[in-house]
Amino acid sequence: MNIMAPRSHPLETVPAGEADMIERVVALQIAMMKGVNPKKRGQHPKHQALVRGRFEVGDDVPAPLKAGIFARPGAYDAAVRISTGPMPRDNDPNPHAFAIKLVDVPDSPSGTQDFILLDQPTFFIADIAEYVGFFEDAIKDPSASGFFKAHPRQFGLNLTFNVVIASQLERQYWSEVPIAMGEGAARLTLIPEVDNVSGRDPASTPDGLRDALEEHFVENRKPARFALAAQAYVDQSITPIEDATSVWPTAFEKVASLTLPAQDFTSDAQFAFGEHLSYTPWHCLPAHQPIGGIQRARKRIYEESQKLRHETNGVEDREPTKADLERLGAFL
Repeated sequence: MNIMAPRSHPLETVPAGEADMIERVVALQIAMMKGVNPKKRGQHPKHQALVRGRFEVGDDVPAPLKAGIFARPGAYDAAVRISTGPMPRDNDPNPHAFAIKLVDVPDSPSGTQDFILLDQPTFFIADIAEYVGFFEDAIKDPSASGFFKAHPRQFGLNLTFNVVIASQLERQYWSEVPIAMGEGAARLTLIPEVDNVSGRDPASTPDGLRDALEEHFVENRKPARFALAAQAYVDQSITPIEDATSVWPTAFEKVASLTLPAQDFTSDAQFAFGEHLSYTPWHCLPAHQPIGGIQRARKRIYEESQKLRHETNGVEDREPTKADLERLGAFL
């Protein structure tokens, strides 16, 4: 798996002992996966759909955000994984994820650019030291009740992650943690257009969210459209890099659009293709290096969990190209 090699970023502050703490989290994550189902992802294991789309950067990106993918106008083919987890029933409270992979990206070591987005504005863990405590408790008790009793603010944030929704196409998603914008930084959000709204009630069946996607794309033959916006780093007091629970007050400004055409995503082959893809924020251009402690931890967590998952499933870990996406068939 070719991913970007980390470099020192001027906005990061790496605490002493972090490398050892990250390896502790990696070991706990792998132990949890082996104890549940190593064929599935450790986070967001329920694969709802792999859909294809078009990601377009216009000529009106604000100057502080003109870096990497957003430096100039352009268009990219995208493979979007829509997922939930860890609860297997869509009518149980869950976090929801929307992962965008751009393919055939020049100058990216992996050939791709991934944006990992969740339907909450911030993470519920501030830094890697807290992450160790959370995982150590969670491996003994999946509810991590001991950790949350000692960290009431994190408990409150975690509660907001777990909701029952009607459709993942009508949710707003956030990167929660920053990526580099060259020598600067930004957090991202994905905002749905009003035509994505389904009018459905919150999911009442175990596969209600998948049903909502089929209704939208296959039965109604509708596209789904989103705006990707970014909020620029200001300084460490206003937009802290190392606290993943912090709320950045700066305005989001549009940097790209994402269109998912009407399509039939329901074949077994397409489902398997999506299941075996790897998504990580470290599939990126150097200008978009993930930064901050949670992002540095993600590098090793994703590397080792993806390695375990692919070895267990007996599949090759490689990044897709436009040709791979075209083999999935025509749009409706």
